[in-house]
Amino acid sequence: MAKNQWDKEKVHFTKRARRGLFVLLILFILVAVFPRLYYNYIYTPKDYNVSYMESLRPKNEQQDTTEKYNRYQQPSTAFDPNTYLLEDWMEIGLSEKQANSILNYLKSGAVLKVKSDVKKLYVVDEELYEILEPKIDLPEALPSNTNYKEKALKAKKDNPLNLDSLNSYGEGNDPAKEMKPISINLASKQELMAISGIGKYTADEIIKMRENYGGIISPNQLLDIYRVDQERLDKITPYLIFDKSEVNKLNINTASEAQLRRHPLITRDMAKSIVFFRENHRKYEELSGLLLSPYIDREKLNALTPYLKTE
Repeated sequence: MAKNQWDKEKVHFTKRARRGLFVLLILFILVAVFPRLYYNYIYTPKDYNVSYMESLRPKNEQQDTTEKYNRYQQPSTAFDPNTYLLEDWMEIGLSEKQANSILNYLKSGAVLKVKSDVKKLYVVDEELYEILEPKIDLPEALPSNTNYKEKALKAKKDNPLNLDSLNSYGEGNDPAKEMKPISINLASKQELMAISGIGKYTADEIIKMRENYGGIISPNQLLDIYRVDQERLDKITPYLIFDKSEVNKLNINTASEAQLRRHPLITRDMAKSIVFFRENHRKYEELSGLLLSPYIDREKLNALTPYLKTE
């Protein structure tokens, strides 16, 4: 009896203590719940002053809002991208870093066999490809009896810079027996694991990445995967195809805020501003309209462009 009485007195709270606990409980609920309520039901992004934002555009963009942002120069004559030099790519309009990335890709053993292969180059977006396509001196498609060794030798014979890419066609090697490159966006886990340098963990991470982004467009994205360094990337890249046309793009005119926010490159504020603009002003006619958002600049737009569409 004495013990029970002692326990009862031990756990007894005064009226003042109960009030204090009640206040603490209310504060905890406010701190935990209020931010979510605020962002979902109260907060709106910075308002758009559309006329003011459009006045900041260059005059040529004001005259024609559908005109593409273009800083590229079409080559004057037909060219083979396998033999183009650093200066040639820079003359088109690429930076030295971008031009070097193309040369490094070709030096890794890759050979561009048809026109559409140029799209595999990370720095070649749809706009640049449309400009280059009429001048690319490659076939639209390969005939079924193409001899890859002869094709590679012909493409490389006048360009010592890329001769090391012929190693995969050395004496005694039969290209038909070598592993053919596979699409990183379409390959199964088993197909990815068949490539030397890709184990179970890396294959799982590649699949997770392409699902989160909608697709993988550049070998450099794989460097974000644990234990994938430059040496390992150079080893597996020749066996992977990075095709931007295989990306599952988000439609910014129909995607919900939640769908937009799930993309790794889109922040909460960016998603809110995209939805806010189309619901309060007009639908997007082109992706460059995203520049009206106070949260999206040219650099972010360039990074987002391969993953978004307007229709």
